Amino acid sequence: MEKPSFNQISQTEKQKQDTEKLIGQLRDNPAIQYLFRRNEIPERYLEISPWRLRQWLIDFKPCQGCKGMEFCGQKTKGYFTNLTYDGMLKTEITPCRFMKAKLKAEAHKEMYLVSDLPDRLLTASFRNIRTAEEEEDYLLVLHTAMQLSNDYHGLYLHGTMGSGKTYLAACACNEHARNGEKVAFIHYPSFCQRMASMMTSGEYRDEIRRMQYAEFAVIDDIGAESVTEWNRDSILLPILNARYEKGLATWFTSNCDIASLRIHYSFSNRGKQEELKAARIIERIESMCEVVALTGEDRRFKNR
Repeated sequence: MEKPSFNQISQTEKQKQDTEKLIGQLRDNPAIQYLFRRNEIPERYLEISPWRLRQWLIDFKPCQGCKGMEFCGQKTKGYFTNLTYDGMLKTEITPCRFMKAKLKAEAHKEMYLVSDLPDRLLTASFRNIRTAEEEEDYLLVLHTAMQLSNDYHGLYLHGTMGSGKTYLAACACNEHARNGEKVAFIHYPSFCQRMASMMTSGEYRDEIRRMQYAEFAVIDDIGAESVTEWNRDSILLPILNARYEKGLATWFTSNCDIASLRIHYSFSNRGKQEELKAARIIERIESMCEVVALTGEDRRFKNR
């Protein structure tokens, strides 16, 4: 059995008095009382480790009255020093209740084979949309998107910048990930740049395979990339063909309508016009997806 720490080391009378005073203060401290009840710590540890408990109080102070992660005062955001008991008093770094909620809300990100999804959209959900505050046109698109997601059907969602296309696509992708499906979400201009950087090593082939086999995939902001023959014919088309052949749900978001996208893919960055190759891309997209327009106010800074 552990002996009181202040008996293990020779103390002056003043030190003994300070220790006894501290023990009394700890015994009456609500935070210490809660710690002992919650972690089933034997009361004798008030006398065994009073200075250790005092340090715990100091470390825990930023957590008292905390209203959320954005107000966290700990050195490691969302984590605090905890004292647990399993026959001995132990110190553990533990996520707070706000961090636990965040980790739970983001647990589905492990299902992403490829992800360009911003952190702020990892918790996006159809359920979080305040439908009572939305216009009828948006609600119609929302209903269509939810239905297509439930039916594992493709969607080409185009419209004005900031109208909420990416948010709806993120909602669907997260929903499938939460259901335990392997998913992918790529920002297509960034994806093309990433593929080009991997061309020499050949690593881009692994990324393409992930896109070809993900059970649900989003290609965000298609039509915003600089078209090259390589990223059009050796990257995009093989992804579309594989997903089409396997009947895998694919969603696209774009500022371009279908007609504009056809023109976009008709020209490479060298200025060469290739309408037939553009037609192949468009034919695949139209055969995989329902085309829906979403317009309206810029929603990017709207608080959800």
